[in-house]
Amino acid sequence: MLADLVVIHFGKGALFDACVFWGSVGLGNISNILKSDESLNRPMGSIRSLILGAKSEDVDGLRERYGAPPSQYITLSNGENIHLRDEGDSEAPPIVLLHGHSEDLHTWNQLVKHLVEDFRVIRFDLRRHGLTGPALDNQYGIESYVSDLSLVIEHLGINSCDLVGHSMGGRIAVKFTMENPNTVRNLVLLAASGAPRGYEGSPPLAMKLMKNSLGRFLIKRMWSRKMAKDTLIDMVHDGSLVTDEEVDRMWEFSRYPGSMDAMFREFGMVWDDFIPKEIEKIKTSTLLIWGEEDTICPVEMGIWYNSHLPNSTFIRLPEIGHNPQFESPEVCLNEIFSWLGTL
Repeated sequence: MLADLVVIHFGKGALFDACVFWGSVGLGNISNILKSDESLNRPMGSIRSLILGAKSEDVDGLRERYGAPPSQYITLSNGENIHLRDEGDSEAPPIVLLHGHSEDLHTWNQLVKHLVEDFRVIRFDLRRHGLTGPALDNQYGIESYVSDLSLVIEHLGINSCDLVGHSMGGRIAVKFTMENPNTVRNLVLLAASGAPRGYEGSPPLAMKLMKNSLGRFLIKRMWSRKMAKDTLIDMVHDGSLVTDEEVDRMWEFSRYPGSMDAMFREFGMVWDDFIPKEIEKIKTSTLLIWGEEDTICPVEMGIWYNSHLPNSTFIRLPEIGHNPQFESPEVCLNEIFSWLGTL
């Protein structure tokens, strides 16, 4: 099961309101409702959005806001176009950063401004994310993400690198390391998914909704900037850290043309959790950094990785949630540099 979920928020009674709305509004009144400003103040956002869905963003506008230099756009040998940043001394040791589900390369901003002092830093928007956008082949299994990573490294002429992955990016990093052990010098996993969750229970509402056409319809129609903000707040322990800039970026990238449909397709694909015998074959030195307050990839998942990786170091951060590189970048940097200094 794809466990790298986005926690999507619905206001109290939002689903009920949606059903009642469609049952109570005649088709003949829809045009009048769309013209009425008073009708826009509903629990899940505007009635206009409920009927038509949130308006897609203009790609050129997104590139202007989030893709200025040092951003570049490369075409891989598989035809996929990738938004990428390659920063620092080109002769320095390369380090590749992989962001998580529904994030983008800007999630690493606070780390990159320090990493460039010692590394050639490569980060890119994964397929269907950020300014990379939906994949040409419309494939979103882990194999496609791993293949893109391999082709990016090949395109840049990198023979070996340190590899850092957060959440879903961590799962991709683990899979890549399994398949390319000689390419990865050192592996850093921040709140990585891919480990068994260690609990039983009903899947989150968002997961259930994405499994059927009605649920996908409701998500597309009810998705709003407020829900984007609530999603980001759920990813951290201290919600006050979430800025308007972060919210705007998530909200705007979620409306990149085709992005949400691509996410639905991804959620329909099977991403199996790793099993011990796979993880135990990884001999690469690995640093695990986990927030003790992570509710998306709980610290028990870090414990599982640490128990099966033969050459791992496990760091637990108190009062930190799912995004340690955003919540406490200085601590993450100190732990990474301190650990590398011991190797």
